[in-house]
Amino acid sequence: MTRARARGLGGPLLYLALIGCDGGASRPDAGAGDAATDAGPTCTVLLEPTGTFWRWPEPLLMVDDPSTPTGVRLRFDAERFAAIAAGAAGYRPIFTEDLADLDGFGVNAEVFFQFGRAFDLARLPQAEASARPEAGLGLAIVEPGPARLVPVLVRLTDRDRTPMLAPMTPLPPRALAVAFVTRALTQAAGGCLEPSDAMRAELAAPDGRLGRALDALRTLGVIVSTDDLVAVSAFVTQSTVDASVAVAADVASRRFELDEPARCTNEGTWRRCEGMLEVGDYRDPDGVVRVTGTAAVPVTRYRLPVTVYLPLSDRARPPYRTLVFGHGLGSDRHQGQRLAQFAAPRGYATVAIDAVAHGEHPTNPAPDSGRIETVLRFFTIGDLERRALEGLRLRDHFRQATYDKLQLTRWLQSHPDVDGDGTADLDGADLAYLGVSLGGIMGVELVALTDAYRAAVLVVPGGRVSGLIADSELFGALVVALRPPRVTEGDVRRFFPVLQTVLDRGDAASYGPHVLGARLPGAGRAPDVLVGVVLDDDTVPNVSNYALARAMGLSIVPPVLRPEPGMPTGPPPPVRGNVDAGDGHRVTAGLLQFDVVREPDGRVEQATHSNVGDSEVGVDAWLAFLEAHWSNGLAEIVDPYARTGLPHGRGAGERCVADAECRTGRCGADRRCAP
Repeated sequence: MTRARARGLGGPLLYLALIGCDGGASRPDAGAGDAATDAGPTCTVLLEPTGTFWRWPEPLLMVDDPSTPTGVRLRFDAERFAAIAAGAAGYRPIFTEDLADLDGFGVNAEVFFQFGRAFDLARLPQAEASARPEAGLGLAIVEPGPARLVPVLVRLTDRDRTPMLAPMTPLPPRALAVAFVTRALTQAAGGCLEPSDAMRAELAAPDGRLGRALDALRTLGVIVSTDDLVAVSAFVTQSTVDASVAVAADVASRRFELDEPARCTNEGTWRRCEGMLEVGDYRDPDGVVRVTGTAAVPVTRYRLPVTVYLPLSDRARPPYRTLVFGHGLGSDRHQGQRLAQFAAPRGYATVAIDAVAHGEHPTNPAPDSGRIETVLRFFTIGDLERRALEGLRLRDHFRQATYDKLQLTRWLQSHPDVDGDGTADLDGADLAYLGVSLGGIMGVELVALTDAYRAAVLVVPGGRVSGLIADSELFGALVVALRPPRVTEGDVRRFFPVLQTVLDRGDAASYGPHVLGARLPGAGRAPDVLVGVVLDDDTVPNVSNYALARAMGLSIVPPVLRPEPGMPTGPPPPVRGNVDAGDGHRVTAGLLQFDVVREPDGRVEQATHSNVGDSEVGVDAWLAFLEAHWSNGLAEIVDPYARTGLPHGRGAGERCVADAECRTGRCGADRRCAP
């Protein structure tokens, strides 16, 4: 199958999603393997190995390698996992090539165990309850000690026969972890729960890692003996941030200048300037970052277009307070004009570049292509029979985009004269970042690696990228289109933890713990951070929003429109200095939930992924946060609904959200909200 043919398959379905059409039912059918639940045996038994992954992480993939930071490397054995090798089609290189680049398993990826009969989800522990010794399933960190249980969120697939456990916060890198199911889940399994013969044999003769994991489970009170276990997987997590820390150090040692003074044109309330900045590409010819040790140097260099919107306002004089803007998926740097409309009249400059594979970025072979083609290119969608998805390249689209912004940041810190008139135009001493959607996702790694940004606004961002694809209504059609023949819905669900393992080094959630606490080497102090999410986001699903928010340690700023496991309620607004960032430094940080917006004509509409960014309530929240930061050095989170006089909730006669409940009341038969 050619690339054109693959695009023809995915394009129309993705197009329906992108333009917001209902598009008919896009949920995958049950598939041949899911046609019926096994009627017997009468006991729920862990599946025997059959040439596929019946558990993930699969410890059999780990081989010792003293050259890696973790001492292991992943290696896919095509003979041992023959069913995967034979049926993976264009996804086979993810197993045979991409996994081999890793020195351990994921820190954000789900774990799973596959059984022959169904579980009752209502009887399975969730969130904090899963971190109790008697829970019956979960995750534990074994090393570095002391051993501790990690709360998880649980869902089921394969007709409820496969529990999938997502860590509520990222696991530590370079750690020994263990996933487990015990006989405490017997009632949830219908009254009988047993390990497979292969599992019994593994428990009878544990290797060193499993032996230490079993000792930890005994110490934690999870088990008394191995007879209590039904399923277990002891695994090493990969190193995550090392390469990016090395790149950040290299960037910090360099200076950057525009090729020549930018070309500037007055446009309304701003002066738009276009220039070119030469930056380094830290990826090899395969498009993969392969930095070893603590030193990094660019592999090649390219010229990156930069757009600057200088304010034409008497409210400020140069050098201007400066906002760096991160655009959304399928867009480009000129989306920054939407921010400039609000920033320029207040005397703020806006600076934007294209993300990798977007707009006029030098890695984009078709700058004039449409949004659909850009999305497919960014996600490395290719030949469904040969190379359907290039996982390592996709991962490093995120990382190189961050490295571009780090190099842009160094230029900004030189207080540049953009238009060549002899006057510094941009104040690089106290930068702020505002990213929307993809730009919000990419902003996390950026602010984790440098303290040049003293304030960051992340609008509808997310973590655990594989979950963003798997659970998003927008990308549902794409998942269906890219599903190989004879592959079941359960197969697809079980593939995403494998993909997440490949993506983790570039995932925003992996850097989340280093934004407010555990700052990385050379990163300096923590910034003020505001995250905004919309309920029932159809593009970056709420599960992805909150995976990132929990990784960052954020709380929900009241009013809490919808509680979320693992997300505490913070102090009421206005919120200032609510987080102790260490060394006597306090910052403002929190998450705002949005449910409705008011259109310019006064209509109240559902807040969506697309409309919240420049909505009345959104702009009020973002600018109040930034203006407080620049006025007194400490940002402030306000209640934008109270300030703009817009009540929360949805009223009678307003449209429903697909088949979900309305914000107030339920959908009636006429598809309108009940009073």
